[in-house]
Amino acid sequence: MYAAFGRQAYPISIMTESADVIIVGAGVAGLTAARLLAEAGLRVLILDARDRTGGRVWTIHAADGVPVELGAEFIHGLPRATVERIRSGHLEVREFGGPEWVYADGQLRQSEDFFSRIKSVLEKMNDRGPDRSFANFLEDCFPDEDPAKLWGLEYVEGFHGAIAERISMHSLVRSRDAEKRVEGGRSFRFARGYESLLGVLGDALPPALVSIRLNAVVRAVRWAEQNVRVEALTRNGRAEFSAPRAIVTLPLGVLQAPPGAPGAVLFEPALEEKASALKLLYMGQTIRISLIFSERWWEKIVARGNEPGSLHDMSFVYSHLEWFPTWWASSAAMLTGWAASRRGERLNGKSGEFIKDKALDSLSAIFGVPRQVLDTMLQSWHVHDWQADPFSRGSYSYVGVGGEHAQAELAAPIARTLFFAGEATNSEGHHGTVHGAIATGERAAREVMPAQSD
Repeated sequence: MYAAFGRQAYPISIMTESADVIIVGAGVAGLTAARLLAEAGLRVLILDARDRTGGRVWTIHAADGVPVELGAEFIHGLPRATVERIRSGHLEVREFGGPEWVYADGQLRQSEDFFSRIKSVLEKMNDRGPDRSFANFLEDCFPDEDPAKLWGLEYVEGFHGAIAERISMHSLVRSRDAEKRVEGGRSFRFARGYESLLGVLGDALPPALVSIRLNAVVRAVRWAEQNVRVEALTRNGRAEFSAPRAIVTLPLGVLQAPPGAPGAVLFEPALEEKASALKLLYMGQTIRISLIFSERWWEKIVARGNEPGSLHDMSFVYSHLEWFPTWWASSAAMLTGWAASRRGERLNGKSGEFIKDKALDSLSAIFGVPRQVLDTMLQSWHVHDWQADPFSRGSYSYVGVGGEHAQAELAAPIARTLFFAGEATNSEGHHGTVHGAIATGERAAREVMPAQSD
């Protein structure tokens, strides 16, 4: 007898396996929690629906070996959670920087004060008084069509993948202050891709105490106090896993998915304690595409008022274009385009060819290079639609108006049995980041350990 799953059929059988703690999700939060629990001598079982670890951290390699990030790419500042692992793994990281360029009014020009103008907008925010949306803040503080206002809007919606009418100003203040504490104005990248960090996290897991089951699509989590049963569909059939406690690291979009939706997980009893928090948090919508060319053709462009070769070491290019307004370069002949918020929503579910065409059209407009010329130089392109991915259902989280306490509520353990981690549960202003997710894995493991000894 067989059960259909996707395009394949799997035999119906029931495997059972037990552990001291089950972790649902093999992203950085789950891997981090597993290490700390194993250090305490606990047997840990990690379940993940994908055929790889890392969750929304996903590095692939182009034909020439260049690492291409389909998910997280930048290390934002020098957060302890990431720096410690970089040092322990002797990983090579490189600071990302260089001249920033702006395309506006049909012209491409270097902007030395781009972020200073945005900072002038963001520094006006404060968390005194009632919370309100970023859009409402802009209308009150910048009633005219001030260019700084428009760039501030582009930055907040782009960086957070958020809708300005939804995102909480108080949460933006908290994120701004948190970034300052870790030198968030600086950005770094892993020389060999973010997967090198996953290697450090994975190598720290003792195989005698930690088991990872990939291709295990969790369908239900049935729980009572100190008794958790997780039902999953695996390549070998239906399986059931049991433990006194579980750490849930599912992305926010999956936790919010309605019953029966792709990737949705049934909790019995339902997580009524989390209902209000889940209504006040949102999953950001972003699409990124990396285009690899036969050469770094942008270095040959002479921008108006600049010397030849002035684009050699460019970092970011910003614009107000309809589809892909933001681009950044790497050391290879690769440009990465970023479409977030409403733009990300419009691209959600579109074919890869459609996304590639819109990206190339945007580059053609910004740099003044005919589209057919770009086509001849394009060697490969890489994109993953995280919104359409049933195991993420979005890119990363942001806080809605009035949701100042929602992340802490989502993170709170239930009955010393269910614990929660993942970037959406970070209430210190680091949600939406890898280091924020790592910190929640550490926090959840610390919560489990005293409960385990009860």
